[in-house]
Amino acid sequence: MSDTRQESRGAPGRVRTSPPPLAPILMMVFWMLLGGAAGIKLTQSMWRVLSLGAGEVSIAVPVGSVVGALVGALLGLISNPRLLVLLMAVFAGSTAGAVAGKLPWGDIGEIGGQVAGGLMGGIAWAVWLFVDGGKGRNL
Repeated sequence: MSDTRQESRGAPGRVRTSPPPLAPILMMVFWMLLGGAAGIKLTQSMWRVLSLGAGEVSIAVPVGSVVGALVGALLGLISNPRLLVLLMAVFAGSTAGAVAGKLPWGDIGEIGGQVAGGLMGGIAWAVWLFVDGGKGRNL
């Protein structure tokens, strides 16, 4: 029975594994950058509204960027396409609302505009789900 062992001299010993896909890593980096920028903007706005004085750059920027990047990293773990569309709609709505609110009402309008714009983005997403209902079942 000892002669039943097959030997193949030309075959490699180990099979190479492919590297992990790059897309999830890039998606997480994207969300971390977006979250960091949003965190800085929100923290600086809150700093001005609360009239905390000194530290708008030296404290608000590092704290806002770290917290925003951590939240962005958690958002980067989402892989459901429908939830990703929701996140994009809320971010786009809050950004547009912040710009629209800051023009007439200043810093208070910017924060209120972010909230209102984010809600409008969420409502637009819900309408998209209702209208597109059965078309995207493969997602």
